[in-house]
Amino acid sequence: MRIIILLFVFSCLFPIQSYSREKELLDFSGDVRFGAFGRDRDERGGEDSRRDELRIRARAGVQVNFTDSFTGKLRFAGRYSGDDRFNTYHFEIFEAIPSENGLRLGDSTIDEFYLRYAPNEKFDIRLGRFQTKFELEGVAKKSFSRNDSPNTDITWTDGVHVKYTIPSGWDLHAILQRSTDEGPTTVRRSPLNFEEEDSHITYYLGVEKKDKDKTIVQKAIDITHIPDALQRDGNATGSIEDYTTVSSRLAMQWPLGKSGTKFLWGNEVGYAFNTPRKSAINTGGEKDTSGLAFQTTFNFIDIWPKHSVGVVYAQIHGGWLISGDFGNNQELVETRYKWQVTKNQKLEARIRNREDIDKRTNAERKRREWDYYLRYTIKFN
Repeated sequence: MRIIILLFVFSCLFPIQSYSREKELLDFSGDVRFGAFGRDRDERGGEDSRRDELRIRARAGVQVNFTDSFTGKLRFAGRYSGDDRFNTYHFEIFEAIPSENGLRLGDSTIDEFYLRYAPNEKFDIRLGRFQTKFELEGVAKKSFSRNDSPNTDITWTDGVHVKYTIPSGWDLHAILQRSTDEGPTTVRRSPLNFEEEDSHITYYLGVEKKDKDKTIVQKAIDITHIPDALQRDGNATGSIEDYTTVSSRLAMQWPLGKSGTKFLWGNEVGYAFNTPRKSAINTGGEKDTSGLAFQTTFNFIDIWPKHSVGVVYAQIHGGWLISGDFGNNQELVETRYKWQVTKNQKLEARIRNREDIDKRTNAERKRREWDYYLRYTIKFN
């Protein structure tokens, strides 16, 4: 990370002057997402809880165009709540996310700081701190493998991302992600641990093809490998193994009548090969947890122009530990409405139910939760 900082500062002080005259040296961009968020929860200990708040996430960045093919970007990101109990108003260039799901409310950081080389439409490489997203197409886009900064969360990837597009239209992706002893920069759930030296590099390989005008909108498959990260017994004295997953996505669409409405059906399936024992995640017994995860989505696109509705059903068993959109040992049902007000503005409403699949051994009951939001997103280019 220090090398990237030095390169970025040097390039800003001594910019390469061969960029296109039609392209500005600096491009500013950002986005603001704000709205009302709430939840009602039946806690595992037997009590009930409720939380309502106004929340905002703001991000602002600058891109330096050294040449037509060589650029760099720096972006500030922060998330805040109308409930002052959750705001610490703390800025730090974090080496790891400070909570399980990313930045805490009140935190801010630099979530993008990278150099990019893209000499043509086929080849693209980024080095430094950046965002990655490999989501299932639909109204409520989610992912089992990689989706930095969903909703109002803030996470990021430190490392290198290489993308290459082959003539048939498939995008090939390779990512090397750096972590430290303090932890990862993306969501990784217990009992994954990053104190072993080999666990400091996560390997990701993926292939994906999208075509919004065809019946098959999306086809993709990816593999994630984290060496020496899985504490199968839930502690460092027990067995420590590699954690490897594979996931695939397929989305198809069909027109409904002549009004322009489309029905989109999307599916994602994931499987983790090595999983923790049930005792490690407090669901009882010495057997291994299931590594299966799946989601299916039913979407009605442009019910009337720019208005869409989607429904998601998912089950994520105890052994799936790398999704920022889904917790493990969880069943989910969600309904999402989206109004694409303009190209850079959208209004969304969600209602969601989540429930533990297996009751924890140290709990009186399964956790059940209803949550909702009404949020508005504005992008600035």
